[in-house]
Amino acid sequence: MAGGSKKSRPGAEVAKAALERMERPSDDDPDGQAEYDALAAEANGENVDDNGFNIDAFNRQFAVVPIGSRAVILWEKPDAPPEEQLQFLQISAFQTIYQNRFTEVLGADRKPKWKTQANAWLDSPRRRDFRGLEFFPDPAGTEGTPGFYNLWRGFSVDPRRGGSYAIFRDHILTNVCGGSEKTYAWFFGWFAQMMQLPREKPGTSIILRGPMGAGKTKIGEVFGSLIQAHYFQIDNPRYLIGQFNSHMAACLFLQADEAVFAGDKAAEGHLRGLVTSERQMVESKGIDPIRLPNYIRLMMTSNFDWVVPAGKEERRFACFDIAPHAKQNHEYFREMTEELDAGGREALLYDLLTFDLSKVNLREIPKTAALLEQKIRSFDPVEQWLYDRLHEGAIIDRGVAWPKAVECEALYKSYLATAEQMGIRYRVSQISFGMKIGHLLPGIDRVRRQVTDETGANVARRWFYALPPLADCRAAFDEQVGQRSDWGAIDDPE
Repeated sequence: MAGGSKKSRPGAEVAKAALERMERPSDDDPDGQAEYDALAAEANGENVDDNGFNIDAFNRQFAVVPIGSRAVILWEKPDAPPEEQLQFLQISAFQTIYQNRFTEVLGADRKPKWKTQANAWLDSPRRRDFRGLEFFPDPAGTEGTPGFYNLWRGFSVDPRRGGSYAIFRDHILTNVCGGSEKTYAWFFGWFAQMMQLPREKPGTSIILRGPMGAGKTKIGEVFGSLIQAHYFQIDNPRYLIGQFNSHMAACLFLQADEAVFAGDKAAEGHLRGLVTSERQMVESKGIDPIRLPNYIRLMMTSNFDWVVPAGKEERRFACFDIAPHAKQNHEYFREMTEELDAGGREALLYDLLTFDLSKVNLREIPKTAALLEQKIRSFDPVEQWLYDRLHEGAIIDRGVAWPKAVECEALYKSYLATAEQMGIRYRVSQISFGMKIGHLLPGIDRVRRQVTDETGANVARRWFYALPPLADCRAAFDEQVGQRSDWGAIDDPE
């Protein structure tokens, strides 16, 4: 019977010496874990029975908490990777882990009997229990709801002046913000708000696009290292939109690397909801889903042309193109890391916590060239067709002067031809096309005109679009998009 033999436990000093020589066992070694915990308890002067069972050691790792309609075991593993530091087990699974380790207890008849250590802990009045689960991040250390298990683990470093993160600041200012101090203040303020007011979502997310090796992932890693237990980095969309998302329960900063959602209608709604929704459903495999507050800030990095479905009036996605100035510059990033490790992270956190948030409006995203490109790549077929026509400076045929009027049928056929070339299966009707054009170019009028043949004789009355000048059409389109496009050197032909 494993753990059943009587043996004396070492004294505290002997236990401390044994711990120093012993490596921390892995999670798949319960015997080794139990021995390690028993030694740690003995070293701390805690009460350990002759079979190595210790209530305090179990309470440090485990707790019973109700989730949904059932009670589950909460398992804390502080030395595990961040995404594995908290795990929920069904009670039967917890019992299986310790079913080969026993301890001697007094039965109801006051006679000694053997019981598994799992059941001994479950039956103990000293067992750690919680009334529920919550995520209540607070930089000041304010406690959450009494009796509830708070998933917040605080900052990974202590804020402190004196260190330097000058290279990291230069990387953001020069390579991300194009040297603009105003844009840098918004970018830095976005992370400062996360540290100062973690329970108040800004309603925006950051998109970093650029070539591999340019240092876009590094930015998230550095800021994430300040809240290591609440920072998660994923490289597959299923971890964001999949059914089982327990890693989201304690997530404050989520970095999605090379995750491509653009054009995925199923993911688009979830993505937008993640940025702005106040609550989220969190589900572990085999455990009832629970609803928790959603404090997640999202940053996506990609080297793809189209990263996010950005609307013409986009307010959620702040898009930045990272310049390739530091691409594959290993010395630059090595020096950056050394500076951060030498007190730079502490100084960075200090500046984030003392940043004046009144200097920036985080709900008004910077109008960057990267944002405009994401909007253009998110156009529907009619919008894309009109944008191309305005960019060419020709409403139908290249090289033909911008007309004052064009036949409605001819304009619709131009759209259909373009849609066919692009392989678009669904094409809007002529009525829907006309409504869309009228919305994009408010100055356009639909008029009926007499059509004549080459002799000047009247042939028929047909519908035409009366067009404003090209410059006016471009300005109207810019207003609809919310940003000014670079229309090039094409002039409005007379």
